[in-house]
Amino acid sequence: MTDQLLQALPVSTLVLGACGGAGATTTTLGLANTAAARGGAVVAVDATPAGGDVAERGADAVLSVSGLEQLVAAGPVADDVFDGYCSRTSAGTRILNRIGNQTASEREFHTVTGTLRARGVSAVHDLGHRLRAAYLAPLLATPSPIVLVVPCRADAFNRLRSALQSIGDTLGEPGLARTVVTVSNQDATGWQVDVDLLREYLGGQVWGIETIPYDEHLGMGIVIEHSKLAPDTRAAYERVSAAASAVAEGRPERV
Repeated sequence: MTDQLLQALPVSTLVLGACGGAGATTTTLGLANTAAARGGAVVAVDATPAGGDVAERGADAVLSVSGLEQLVAAGPVADDVFDGYCSRTSAGTRILNRIGNQTASEREFHTVTGTLRARGVSAVHDLGHRLRAAYLAPLLATPSPIVLVVPCRADAFNRLRSALQSIGDTLGEPGLARTVVTVSNQDATGWQVDVDLLREYLGGQVWGIETIPYDEHLGMGIVIEHSKLAPDTRAAYERVSAAASAVAEGRPERV
């Protein structure tokens, strides 16, 4: 493994789906578990408006009945109490899930961001496929790398234009310049679209393009165990993680 791949994740990474079912949640878990498996302190945060399934998909060690809303309501808490609000993966990732009894607010994410920063942990935020919501302002206020996940399908590639426009309208060219487009293959029969054509089309518009291969374990729809992913899948998450680190460091390694 290269020194580049051993670098820690940035303090905050934002994972956005180009459309529903893009693979944003599995990519969030893949990045977080990759960092945790090599000893990093990392929390996967549910940053969807009404609650997603990041804990149900990834908490193969501990599934907490509490979540982000309860943590915010509790105010400042000790580390052991904080851990009690989190679900956990067998790789060591803590998951701060949204229970869904109220919609997300900007105040909540100011509190969560401060709580995670005070603990010195990296956070991988699952945004679902919404970027323009007002509650995301605390997450968008810093130049975090954006991992934009798109399924390897022609219709999804066509919808990618709208997702990129959303990033550009919200964050301008600097937002696009720190975006890593990540193509997720969800088809066991192979790659259905030529990713090189996408590289040609997006050349100079985004930071870079990575790919995640089809993985039978991910395709089963069961709780994800990082150790059961195929070696090629784990290597792909390493590459995306390295790209996010490079973006955070300002290295201009664009497509």
